[in-house]
Amino acid sequence: MEVPVELKRRYLDRRILELSHLRHLLDLDDYSEALRVGHQVKGNAQTFDLPEIVPYGIAIENAAKIKNKEEIQFQISRMEHALQDARELVR
Repeated sequence: MEVPVELKRRYLDRRILELSHLRHLLDLDDYSEALRVGHQVKGNAQTFDLPEIVPYGIAIENAAKIKNKEEIQFQISRMEHALQDARELVR
């Protein structure tokens, strides 16, 4: 089943905003949100026909489990670029 373009856009926009918020929480050493976001992306990016985003969700979730802030920040940056690229392609 094809995911409507508007739903994909909203999903991508929500994820982009979420990563900005996640950066702020990491500054406070709060890893629970990184764990949640990573888990959600891992589980639902495929549903939105965005399988290229799944590895970032997995990496963020795994890094959050061991509280590896540097790895989470690195994966957030990579995921932001992937989301922006995907956003450009969804028209």
